[in-house]
Amino acid sequence: MLRSSSAMRSNLDEQQTILAGVVDTDFRARSLNELVCTYIVAGTVLDVGCGSGGMLAWLLEQGYDASGIDSSEHIINAAHALLQSKGCDPSRVRNAHIEDLTRAGMLVDNVLSMDCLEHQADERPMFSNLVKVLRPGGRLLVTVPAVPWLFSERDRTYGHHRRYTRERLRDLCRSEPLRIDDLRYWNMLGVPPTFLYAHVLRRAITEGFRYGEPTLTKKALRAALSFWFRHVENSVRPPVGLTLVLAATRLSS
Repeated sequence: MLRSSSAMRSNLDEQQTILAGVVDTDFRARSLNELVCTYIVAGTVLDVGCGSGGMLAWLLEQGYDASGIDSSEHIINAAHALLQSKGCDPSRVRNAHIEDLTRAGMLVDNVLSMDCLEHQADERPMFSNLVKVLRPGGRLLVTVPAVPWLFSERDRTYGHHRRYTRERLRDLCRSEPLRIDDLRYWNMLGVPPTFLYAHVLRRAITEGFRYGEPTLTKKALRAALSFWFRHVENSVRPPVGLTLVLAATRLSS
């Protein structure tokens, strides 16, 4: 994940390090990865703000020619460790900013930016640079937190400046040589509990059921939710969800 201040880094570093250790049990992340990959076109893949490397490791295991960048040395170390544990080349992740790649004239066929734009006070420069490293005909894939009225203290804790509407993402695309191929919500099930915890109970929502060694109850819950995400959320188009997924194609000019 790309950040813009040291205060944000400490919370995100801790979160991403935890995620690196639970990648095999996180059914939510795996289901979202599978959905995002349905949009990837043939060729190279760059994961910008790759965090602890969960998506990148999954891509490499599926045979994609993928690499990633992040701007936190702590998170880069966690990603290296994760890739090594999966038998993948840790040098696929390096410490860099997207601006470094645009200045170097790098071009790839797919750019992923998963839960990064919301960390930018002004997301337009980063969004523009994501497009600049795409070859014409390449695919831009972006995920961001959705539903602005769900914005809460948890968002602030992780350095989020906003949650998104579809219109805000469309507006970003209008200023770039992009054709929107898809723009959809994901994780409808997460909306009611997020609202309940954040705006009614005023408590931090717990996601421990996604991670670690499962009890019998957790195992049943994970199996049910995994089925829901993979066979319902990934197949239908919910009217609302905690995440927005954008797929867009880079035009020639």
